Amino acid sequence: MAATWRIESLWTLLWALGKIEKSDLPRELCDTELVQNLMSWTEEDSCATFVNGAELRSPSELLDETDLIYRIHWAVVDARLNDEGAPGGFDLGVVYERHYALNWLTCYSDNWDDVTTDT
Repeated sequence: MAATWRIESLWTLLWALGKIEKSDLPRELCDTELVQNLMSWTEEDSCATFVNGAELRSPSELLDETDLIYRIHWAVVDARLNDEGAPGGFDLGVVYERHYALNWLTCYSDNWDDVTTDT
């Protein structure tokens, strides 16, 4: 089950690399077909082509997105703790995976294999 959710983290990393234009609010699952297409290579279109075409977003853009997802995650967790529905139609699983990916990307934890999503 956890591996299935990780595609949401991958979506966020693809956004950070400029492969996905816009990071919509985490209300629904990502476009898995688009992710599959972006991550599929032929002999003519190699992994090197993918890497060379990547352009990491600016630190301010990454930090703004990290701040936004932190605030959304806090609101969703707070609502759950108070037996309320998720505010804004946010999907807790998508929120968590985006938060996880952004914390990994911004080196939130000293151990990159043990990333936390504190709220």
